[in-house]
Amino acid sequence: MQKLRLLACVVFSLQLAACVTETTVVGSDRQIRPKMDQKEAARTRIALGINYLQRGDNAQAKFNLEKAKTLAPELAEVHNALAYYYQQVAEFEDAENSYKTAIELEPNNADSYNNYGAFLCQRGKYDQAEQLLLQAISRPGYIRAADSYENIALCRLEQKDFIQAKTYLDLSIKHNASRPSALFNLASVNYAMADLPAAQVLLDRMQSASQISPRSVLLGYLIAQEQQDYSRMQTAEQLLLTTYPQSQETLLFSQGKLNQSEFRLLRQDYKQQLLQQPAEQIKAGVVQPKIKITRKKPPAAVAQQSDEAQLSAATVAEPLPEVENLTLTEPAAASAGSDHQPEVTEAAAATEVKQHEVQQDETLYGIAERYSVTISDIISWNSLRDNQPIVKGQVLWIGQQAPRQIEPQIEVPERYQIQYGDTLFRISMRYRVKLTSLLQWNNLTEQSPIRAGQFIYLKDPAQLEL
Repeated sequence: MQKLRLLACVVFSLQLAACVTETTVVGSDRQIRPKMDQKEAARTRIALGINYLQRGDNAQAKFNLEKAKTLAPELAEVHNALAYYYQQVAEFEDAENSYKTAIELEPNNADSYNNYGAFLCQRGKYDQAEQLLLQAISRPGYIRAADSYENIALCRLEQKDFIQAKTYLDLSIKHNASRPSALFNLASVNYAMADLPAAQVLLDRMQSASQISPRSVLLGYLIAQEQQDYSRMQTAEQLLLTTYPQSQETLLFSQGKLNQSEFRLLRQDYKQQLLQQPAEQIKAGVVQPKIKITRKKPPAAVAQQSDEAQLSAATVAEPLPEVENLTLTEPAAASAGSDHQPEVTEAAAATEVKQHEVQQDETLYGIAERYSVTISDIISWNSLRDNQPIVKGQVLWIGQQAPRQIEPQIEVPERYQIQYGDTLFRISMRYRVKLTSLLQWNNLTEQSPIRAGQFIYLKDPAQLEL
């Protein structure tokens, strides 16, 4: 996710307003110099200071901002600009003092509240930050509420509070329906929470306004991959490789390291958050389904007590692949306040082996959630490969002792003729050949162009018989 943004700290004004227009003294030819309004002069210095700061000339930036402070020490814009400067040079105590001064001078300056709040969130002071951002929104005449709502959402994400982050991003979009960053961030949150249709709608809205980047293309690819939308996958793949070949996102894609992308990492954060029951639900007496984790014991330790733990979790939008042999026990309706839950053993779970016929648009995430199992279990029970798509009509075994299916062997030819739409990454995945080996055998790099009709080796040519 992108970092918290700061609104413009000051209003730049390069027009100078003169307080007098006469240039001579009455009855005399002596010239006089017009006096410039001190606040306007200070704003000019602020503009110069910020410009120097953006160019990396910190010395000139500070000189002009201090000059602005001398000209108009009572102007909140000056202290906002100084606070921004102190942030950039990591003088955080001075930055905080400058923000406080700006608010004291102009209690209704919403930008001061927003910028101070965003600064505190970056410093990990989340409660204070949210209060200030909400105060910015409540200031009379504030027209950038969408910015502050999005800042609160990003601050909530820093705390792994996905539900509240989603709520505030919704509010940001309600205040500015075409705000690209809010649309993108909400699409990312929905992807993390496995709400793929909602994520796709938001991404389409953003891209329809020509707001396309390698980040948004990669997110679109991941969504399409889980929805088995091969047309969208191919479009996103070609866009990454042809339009953004040097981007970090394309590098992760080409190397098959999508689990290291910001979106997969965000999803991991959401999974971890699901393991912790919110304190508000505990106070309210809300009873959550109990997750019973039973770890398998080695044969020599069958008689020993198994290591069991019970964790309360919110409704799982995506099952947790890290947890093995996971079963859910529903709380008794008549004893919602009781901690006693009926125990589900491994033996009982093993008898509940089922078959599931895949329906149109179903995904492994949805099937795993339906049967309260993990995706890794389904993959293991059915001998599926990672990222292998499922299709309508396919039958999946659901249960610990499901019959193992023998995975068909793929015959790898010595050479392969490239077809239209192929990429080296897709070829390596199709024939289960390491991409690094494929590049080495054919004297290629990740950036090497390939064309339809071209032949490449799928086996080490040095080992092939002549």
